[in-house]
Amino acid sequence: MPVSLLENVAEQPSAFIRRPVLEIRDRSVRIEVGGESYWVASSKCQRNIGLLIFAVGDLESEATLLDPLSKSVTQFCRLLASDDYVRSYKIRSGAELRAIWSREHRAYSHVILIGHGNGTGLRFAVDDWLNATQLEGILDVDGVEPKYFVSLACQAGQAAFGRPFSQMDACSAFLGAFHSVHGAIASQFVQSFLVFHLLEGETTAVAFRHARERVPGSTSFRLWRDGAMAS
Repeated sequence: MPVSLLENVAEQPSAFIRRPVLEIRDRSVRIEVGGESYWVASSKCQRNIGLLIFAVGDLESEATLLDPLSKSVTQFCRLLASDDYVRSYKIRSGAELRAIWSREHRAYSHVILIGHGNGTGLRFAVDDWLNATQLEGILDVDGVEPKYFVSLACQAGQAAFGRPFSQMDACSAFLGAFHSVHGAIASQFVQSFLVFHLLEGETTAVAFRHARERVPGSTSFRLWRDGAMAS
């Protein structure tokens, strides 16, 4: 849970603190920190926090767009949480995604996808375009826990991609841009969402709304859950 929600707690090396739940009452949980007992809204707590970042390379625009965007997002996540909670990879094929995902997925709650989209898929340098059904074959492994996915690829929030992606067993919620999105705006959006969702402890829908309100210009994002557009 976010340390900022606890009063009189000494400064911590991470924005989050992990403690066992001692008691549950209605929609609140009781934890103990430094000998003090605190009641906290259960909606403010996460069972697990981990930020996994995939920069899906296309060779052509990596140096000018994808690499700077990936570095921006990764460095922000390292400010938000300690290095133990953050992992970033550059991949260029579905096979690389499969190999890393099968090994790493259990440790992470939030996945950020950086790359190019066309409304129906993500572009991989080796495999060209992979749609949501093809990605489902990679991500829906045995025992996978649902994750929050944020795609910074253009048009990923459109129904042709966002709806089926959000129906995966691996997906708790999917956030994506409806139109083309500038790299700087994409970086700002995901940073705002993570601050509201993780640092302020807001629900996914509320954090998404607050992040979307702060996007400059006409860029629009969508939130999908279980095949339905939630916002």
